[in-house]
Amino acid sequence: MFIKTNDAITRLPIDTMTKVEDSLSENLGTTLVRLSIADSNLLGVYIAMNSNGAILPNIARPEEIRKLKEAGLNVHISQEPQNAHGNNICANDKGGIVNPHIPRDEAMRMSDALGVELVPMAVAEYSTVGSSCLATNSGFLVHFKASDDELHALRDAFKVDGSRGTMNRGTGFVSYGAVVNGRGYVAGDASTAYELGRLEDALGLIR
Repeated sequence: MFIKTNDAITRLPIDTMTKVEDSLSENLGTTLVRLSIADSNLLGVYIAMNSNGAILPNIARPEEIRKLKEAGLNVHISQEPQNAHGNNICANDKGGIVNPHIPRDEAMRMSDALGVELVPMAVAEYSTVGSSCLATNSGFLVHFKASDDELHALRDAFKVDGSRGTMNRGTGFVSYGAVVNGRGYVAGDASTAYELGRLEDALGLIR
């Protein structure tokens, strides 16, 4: 909920503890940049991002927008009232999915910024697909209640393989329990060894 990353840059709250910053640096191998969105630390909730671009809510301040543009990202400021874009979108650099309640024309603008096709769909009956799924360019992990048909649709959308799982001892909202990229991950300390194993397998990460 508080951190957003791609393979190059990790955005973390301004008040992040040093030990968390050190863990992110060690495991994700990215440049760390402290940021807020409308003075909130809920970066993972508000920002949708891949290596090409970022989607921000219209409550983002000019200096917050500038920091993302300085990283070379295509930035789209969405006027969509459902502005928790980290919950509404899950994308890698090959494709993605979007909350089916987002209007088609706005979803197209989001697709243009991210440089990938965003497929409208729900996951495990949840329209907030960004909270129910994690994706990298090597794999994806999705809510344990995702159907077989949804798994097939996700493989087509992300153009990588993946599987179901949980984080933090049983929650299906996997993006609230881990931050992932192509190099590694940082997970909630309540997550079990079995859950971490499922995560590593789904994302093609070998520890």
